[in-house]
Amino acid sequence: MKIATFVRSRATATKPTVWLITGAAGLAVAVCIVVFCIERSRPVVLVETAEHRDLPVMVELAAQTEAAATVDVRANVEGRLTEMSFHEGNMVKKGQVLFRIDPRRSAATLQLAKAAVEKAEGDLEMAREQQHLVNAQSALRQAEANLLRANQDADRMKPLAARRAVPVRDLDTAIAAQSSALASVEDARATVQTTAVSDRVGLRQAQASLVAAIAARQNAEMDFEETTIRAPIDGLIGRAEVSVGNYVGRGEASRLATISPIDPINVGFSIPEPLYLRTYAKVDRNAMAHLEFILADNSTYPFRGRYTNIGRAMDAKTGTILIEAQFPNPTGILVPGMSGRIRMPIQTRKDAVLVSERAVFDLNGVKTVDIVTPEHKVALRSIEAEGSYQGKVMVTKGLSSGDTVIVDGTAKLRPGQRVTTRTAQANP
Repeated sequence: MKIATFVRSRATATKPTVWLITGAAGLAVAVCIVVFCIERSRPVVLVETAEHRDLPVMVELAAQTEAAATVDVRANVEGRLTEMSFHEGNMVKKGQVLFRIDPRRSAATLQLAKAAVEKAEGDLEMAREQQHLVNAQSALRQAEANLLRANQDADRMKPLAARRAVPVRDLDTAIAAQSSALASVEDARATVQTTAVSDRVGLRQAQASLVAAIAARQNAEMDFEETTIRAPIDGLIGRAEVSVGNYVGRGEASRLATISPIDPINVGFSIPEPLYLRTYAKVDRNAMAHLEFILADNSTYPFRGRYTNIGRAMDAKTGTILIEAQFPNPTGILVPGMSGRIRMPIQTRKDAVLVSERAVFDLNGVKTVDIVTPEHKVALRSIEAEGSYQGKVMVTKGLSSGDTVIVDGTAKLRPGQRVTTRTAQANP
């Protein structure tokens, strides 16, 4: 009986305490629900933190691809085109057969040239074996012997004639024979000199004729070889400018096609004079060996190019100077005449503030971003920007490192509005 009374008294005493606890719990739940609803009602925005680093200031300039060289394929010999051995618009290799010309005319000319060489070789051999000078020298020796005998006869006659041992007419005859022998010697000497010169000239003429015949044969061989027209370089060949069956090479070397090497390929672009003067001394030469090429579809060409040369003078009409760069083109995706943009560094900016390009929008002609304050409220910031780097804008004024910038979800926001943030990296 006492135990039952004690239990009823304890239950009556604890009832207000239970009600108090239950009410507090309900209030807490209600507050949580209200806070959750408020949080759910706030817009969710994607944000990122403005960062700073040393970055190259980039500039983009209109550019166009150009062939490093253009080679015309021409017909250097005359004849009818009999074969075309390539597909237009395809790559060709150096030495690949492109065209053939009827070789019969060139073959006949080559045979005549070979025959002329053989004849010239025979003439030279004959000139070397000539005995003209030997005969003249022999005649000279004979004349000198006759002169010696005539002198001896005249010397014997003179004392005999003085003693009147022989008739005077015998002395006169001996003196006349002496004079005749002397004239014969002089004539023989002149003949030797003339014959020596003649033989030398004849030998040289025979040698020159052989040289000329060999040169004519070489020309004929080259003409015969050029009836088969091969690619002079590796490259992309264009459309054939003649068809099989046409007669080519008459009057001048006919152009048959054009080949342009495309690996590597040149990209030309122009720098305005003010930019050139402002940045030329500041350009990082190492960075100029890693230029980017932005294609017409705004994609980035996968290979980097390098600066090769700069124009000789500024163009007075456009106020620009031409610069050329060279890009690898192993796949052949780049062809001459394509347009795009060269992205190149012009200087290095220290402690540049970077935000995503998605965060920047134009408001009444002013570049603007939305930031989130420490109170989770939206605020507008006007900024000044210069250049971009890997999809980010370099902000020179209006933002500080560490600011929370909204990159997505700004369409329906208003300044002062509270938002719920989520980092952009967490966005699927």
